[in-house]
Amino acid sequence: MTENEKLKILAEAMDIEVEELSEDDNLTQNPAWDSLSVLSFMASVGAKFGKKLKPAEVQAVVTVRDALNLME
Repeated sequence: MTENEKLKILAEAMDIEVEELSEDDNLTQNPAWDSLSVLSFMASVGAKFGKKLKPAEVQAVVTVRDALNLME
């Protein structure tokens, strides 16, 4: 899966356009990265990658790059 495809998954979870994200963005300062988007992100990663993320893993996410790394 390409980086752009992973960015699309994250953008969909956050209900924003993929163009609004760059790898160095701080998600903790983005109002779109709220509890609902976190749950949506966790569900999407589970559905698309068969990977069950632990809450602690997602709580440790600070940047877009951190979120993308969870999809590997």
